[in-house]
Amino acid sequence: MEQNHFGRLRALARYGAERSEAFRYVALAVAWLAVWRLSALMQYDPHASLWFPPAGLTLAALLVMGWRALPVLVPCAIAATFWIDRIYGTGLPAQELLASGVLFAIAHCLSYGLGALVMRRTIRRSPNPSTPTVVTTFLLVSALASLCATVLGIRALEATGMIAPPSQPLWLPWWIGDLAGALVLTPLFVGLLSWRYPQIEPWLGGLSFLPQSRGSGTYAGKLALEVVVVVAVLAADAYFRSPETAFAMFFLILPQMWVVYTESPFRGALSIALVSTAIAVLVALLGITHEALVYQFAICVIAASAYFGFAVPALVAQNRHLSELAATDGLTGAATKKHFFECSERELADARSQGLPVSMLVMDIDRFKAINDGYGHAAGDQILLNLVRTLRHQLRQSDLIGRFGGDEFMVLLPGLALDRAEATADRLRRALTELRMPGPGLGLSVSFGVAAIGDGEGIMEAFGRADERLLAAKRQQQAGTEATA
Repeated sequence: MEQNHFGRLRALARYGAERSEAFRYVALAVAWLAVWRLSALMQYDPHASLWFPPAGLTLAALLVMGWRALPVLVPCAIAATFWIDRIYGTGLPAQELLASGVLFAIAHCLSYGLGALVMRRTIRRSPNPSTPTVVTTFLLVSALASLCATVLGIRALEATGMIAPPSQPLWLPWWIGDLAGALVLTPLFVGLLSWRYPQIEPWLGGLSFLPQSRGSGTYAGKLALEVVVVVAVLAADAYFRSPETAFAMFFLILPQMWVVYTESPFRGALSIALVSTAIAVLVALLGITHEALVYQFAICVIAASAYFGFAVPALVAQNRHLSELAATDGLTGAATKKHFFECSERELADARSQGLPVSMLVMDIDRFKAINDGYGHAAGDQILLNLVRTLRHQLRQSDLIGRFGGDEFMVLLPGLALDRAEATADRLRRALTELRMPGPGLGLSVSFGVAAIGDGEGIMEAFGRADERLLAAKRQQQAGTEATA
């Protein structure tokens, strides 16, 4: 009976997984055809769009899903060919349209598939890919893959009579349109897919594309500023009809970098996509396609600069993490020995400038080696954690706790003279006795050395005196234990 119950559960789980996979394929197909139709609305010449969003979706799908995306992408590319026939009325027989669609699908998917394969292998070759490495690889792959897709796509459509050999070179606007779509939309689609495929997070170069809800009003204001710049430049271009006016679009890089430096990577990628869509749509609506190539290059340059801008927050976060590792003991969270003495020097100088006393405690757990040997290092680590937690609870926020090494800890007490420092040590000793150690009815025993830092004395000299008093206290504690025995 129980086995039958688990069998039904497995069948339901398998059915749910299959439905989820089928839904992803259907969603990918609908999205691809939708963005293709969007690109067709923004064409300024036959087969030349200001940008080609399907290039970004294809590259993202092949990056995340691999060759499993081909059963969706290939039929979509073939369907788009038939759709082109309806838009331009080429009048080609269905058999020739099918041949054109198949060749275009092969050219499109093969180019971006090889690009995705190169990018995946290049990034995965590094155990910890950095943001600059990921961005540089992505830009090179996007440029080469879109160029390959352009050359092969034109040859495929010419071979089947879908397009006639153009009087002017078609490859440059086709290539830049594909490149703009790949640069602008691939990171956004990869970010969206990373929520469903968390296994790709490690090779995003430290970038997190998790959704962010806070600060939405500020983000909306930044987007509004970008839209104002876009509308102002395009309106001026439509009014003056001057070739130089279009180059003002490059100033959009200033508010875009503001977004990149102050918002999450997902919001940065989303703003690039939204602004680029606004440019493409408004260029088509205002009929200013005479400078389409300038706007295409502007989209590509702004997107590439923004992605390199992603490296700044990532590097800041990495440097902050490295600083925390260098300053904080990995087990207990106390300051490392080096960081403790550096901070102590600053605290001592500050206290002396105000005429305040400073004292230092050095402490050591009694019989700690016997605990590790008898109950294991995991038990010893737990004792060290509990000790530091107790110290934080008992001490002031201004007091500095450091780990010298092993089971020896240091505490700097700014503003406390020797008598109050000794009273603090007694209070800590009693509090630590309440901590339970492995074994029946045993409390934690800790020895202390206390020293007040004299005038003209350095931190290391005071530490040496406190350490000598700690050793004397341990000898006295050991002698008392032996006498009792």
